[in-house]
Amino acid sequence: MKKFLYVLFGGILLGCSDRYMGDESMNMVKSEQVKVVRLTDLAQAGLYDVSGFVKQGNKLIVGTTYMKEGVARALDLESPLQEDFSLEKGNSSRRVRALSSFNSFDGKSVTALDFRTGELIENPISPLTRGTTEETIVQLPEGEQHLIAVKTDDFVISTGFYAEGRYLLYSLADGSARYCLSYPDCPEYPGLQEKTKGMLYASSVLRVRPDGQAFVCADMYSGVIDFCRLIPGGIERVKLERLSYPMTEISETPVPRVLYKRENRFGFMDIAVTSECVYALYSGKTYERDRQGAFEGNRLLEYDWEGNLVRTLDCNVALTGITYDCDEGALYGIAGNAGVSLVKLRL
Repeated sequence: MKKFLYVLFGGILLGCSDRYMGDESMNMVKSEQVKVVRLTDLAQAGLYDVSGFVKQGNKLIVGTTYMKEGVARALDLESPLQEDFSLEKGNSSRRVRALSSFNSFDGKSVTALDFRTGELIENPISPLTRGTTEETIVQLPEGEQHLIAVKTDDFVISTGFYAEGRYLLYSLADGSARYCLSYPDCPEYPGLQEKTKGMLYASSVLRVRPDGQAFVCADMYSGVIDFCRLIPGGIERVKLERLSYPMTEISETPVPRVLYKRENRFGFMDIAVTSECVYALYSGKTYERDRQGAFEGNRLLEYDWEGNLVRTLDCNVALTGITYDCDEGALYGIAGNAGVSLVKLRL
């Protein structure tokens, strides 16, 4: 999904500094080494495209970018080789969905957005673990390009190419929609239209705090991370943290166009949240130097929900995704530098 969005929204210019813009702030907090333990080779079960995942006990709920039914499949970690993740199995006549923003707000269901139709699809986890798929669909307002969305019990929060604000707050109770807050600026290009800034910050990770009253939105193509909370009638920004700005070439005529430079420093590859903190998987790499390795991170940044950096956690294995198992109280990751493996992070 990350690579697909980069093709869709512009690209990387072919044509760096060795410092994070945020190096100083990172150096001011405690840094720890994290031991990474490999558990399962997911490629042996036919899983090569993992756009998001949730772990519950011995079950792994996995989302992929393209599916014909539902948004996820369940993998039994005790017998992973018995699973069949073939896209065509039993669904040859169905349209392939293009999915983004795989999420689980409450651990009871998973959601993903079909960003071509604006449908937010929800699958209860329990049927998935039994090999069946049940789904409900929330249609977000038509006439907009929705890109990333998460669902709570009461609302859907989404972002996309919006002219009226960065976030759409959609009420599940009455179907009302409200646009909130502005997109982050880009100092190199002041005065950009909101929709152009929407393109600039299109590749984002959105996660909601377990109580549904706060969320975090982090950009994959820069070091911009946005901490927000829900207030009566809208959304309030708590803190906007900028570790690095996107390095781009932007034009708005005849149509908006955003091209990322090869020396652009990639940002947040994934986010995992608990009631107390936010774990952000940070790349800080460039395509110029690291090629496809720029889409992986060896560093976790732990924030509190006020947006304060608490500590950094360094891994000796590059990760493409992370999740938090609330029952176990443990972090898990997807390692992609030697196949596709599920790993456990021992903090």
